[in-house]
Amino acid sequence: MIRCKHKIISIVLCAALLLCAYCALCMTANAASGTIYVRIPSSWSSAYCYMWGSDTNGEWPGVPMTPTGESGVYSYAVSGSYTSIIFNNGEKNGVKGVTQTDDMSFSDSYIGQICDVTTIGNPKWSAYTGGTSDPTTPTPSGDYVVYLKNTKGWSTPYCYMWNNDSDKNHEWAGEPMTKVEDDVWMYTASKRYASCIFSGSASGAEQTSDLTANYGQIFDYDAKTWSPYDPATIRISEFGADPLTAVYTGMEISLFATATSSEGAVSYKFSVGSNVIRDWAASGKTTWTPVTAGTFTVTFDFKDTAGNTNQRTLSLTVQSGENVSNPIIKKVTPNAYVQTGANNTIAVTAGGGKTGTNLLFYKFVIKDSAGKQINTAYYTLNSNYTFKPTANGTYTVEVTVQASDNSEAKRTLTLTASGTIPTEPTDPIVTTGTEPTNPPVGDYQLGDANKDKLVDIKDATYLLFALIETDGYEIDKAVCDMDQNGRVDVNDVTAIQRYLVNMV
Repeated sequence: MIRCKHKIISIVLCAALLLCAYCALCMTANAASGTIYVRIPSSWSSAYCYMWGSDTNGEWPGVPMTPTGESGVYSYAVSGSYTSIIFNNGEKNGVKGVTQTDDMSFSDSYIGQICDVTTIGNPKWSAYTGGTSDPTTPTPSGDYVVYLKNTKGWSTPYCYMWNNDSDKNHEWAGEPMTKVEDDVWMYTASKRYASCIFSGSASGAEQTSDLTANYGQIFDYDAKTWSPYDPATIRISEFGADPLTAVYTGMEISLFATATSSEGAVSYKFSVGSNVIRDWAASGKTTWTPVTAGTFTVTFDFKDTAGNTNQRTLSLTVQSGENVSNPIIKKVTPNAYVQTGANNTIAVTAGGGKTGTNLLFYKFVIKDSAGKQINTAYYTLNSNYTFKPTANGTYTVEVTVQASDNSEAKRTLTLTASGTIPTEPTDPIVTTGTEPTNPPVGDYQLGDANKDKLVDIKDATYLLFALIETDGYEIDKAVCDMDQNGRVDVNDVTAIQRYLVNMV
């Protein structure tokens, strides 16, 4: 009798699951048609919209949006069946979607609405009632927030904002700011102002210079620079690749990231596509040497000892280094330390220069910490150069590689000279528990049902639709047999979901 009850319950649960899948399919099958809007950060010069679901609206980074005439507001005419959306700033210096929102869900209810992404980490949809071509009088919003890193130790900083003499947030010196944490303060304007000044009191006795108001960003009083403000527990102050453009196969790429957390030490993981370049470790630096051309997604993962996580991505386009007419500097060693009183050899690995005689010429300019050149520099066919630092300190080495048509590539590095070359520490792996694993199956990871080179909730949905024989949903059984029992069924959908939960 107990077995019978279990069987009946299982049948009811499966029926309910299939009914949910059918309802979800019906909802996602409806094609959206209409216009959506976005309000972009002042640092963006353009807006792109990338959408996907049953359809996609184009290759990454999507379709350029149309200016509405209202400052910072763009529109896009939606036509198709989509479940997800990303807004980004298009292509800059050859990199696509270098600044973007996270993946966001999309439904027909957003037609006619505007998504305010001026604070990248906190986009918000609301009804769009139209705008104005006058950039000084945009639609009021509660999201016009600026931040100050109060390194001066002001007891209460003030923020003064304005467009012109008659259009300002308050009489000088503005309004008091609100403390967020430690030395971070925030101010929320009632509308968009073009300029701002931070000061130390209501009298404005100490103040910054006139600043462009960068909403969603924090101004560092000491550094005199704006940077994105991340309200997450793990706050990311920088991440990137060097070089970011003019990247070729065989070139050593520096990947770097810096983050802090109030709840523990931060560790870093670097991945390119589905391949982990450097697993969790305390260092926010590593290198990657691409061997094939193409456009790659570089993922920077962050995790602290309390289990909090964060993530950033960027797109990096790699060109083939074969038969390139201009010279390419692929690698320079050493890149950090040299020994005082000893001969140190600077070695350059270069490519390209496929023009004329196909020869590459090398020049090394070395300067001491006072900026004085200490060597005689001239072009040579020798890709190595040896020099002996006479004193401890920093030395600047400028390497120039020239092709026979006089085209050049340059790289400058700073080397620290000391009596002994320090040994680079081996980064300990920082763990916060056992990471779930899913082994590769051919070119894909186990569980990657839709074969987009990622294992995420979309794969559970895709597999569910495939199991109810939805048109257009085909599966690779070897990839989808998540529990490795020789068959693909709803248990594998559950296994994907469990895998994702254990990853958090």
